[in-house]
Amino acid sequence: MKKLIAITSAVLATSAITSPAFADNISDDLRMAEARYESMATEIESEGYQVDSLYTEPMTTSQKLDTVKEKNMELKGVLNSLETSH
Repeated sequence: MKKLIAITSAVLATSAITSPAFADNISDDLRMAEARYESMATEIESEGYQVDSLYTEPMTTSQKLDTVKEKNMELKGVLNSLETSH
């Protein structure tokens, strides 16, 4: 029984320590992805194209990160097509 309590305590302590770090990593990843999006959006808009806003509804941080990654891929495709057409 003492081993079970010790193991449970260790697992809980580890998860408590890693959870904030995980949240910080997601937030950092989101900020970097948003910055990339804004950079590409500015470049595309300078070519005369309209770029949609990133978020149209409330989302969790991980949902926002997934959305930004998707939109970044879309913008990369647009940039690639613009480069090949010039």
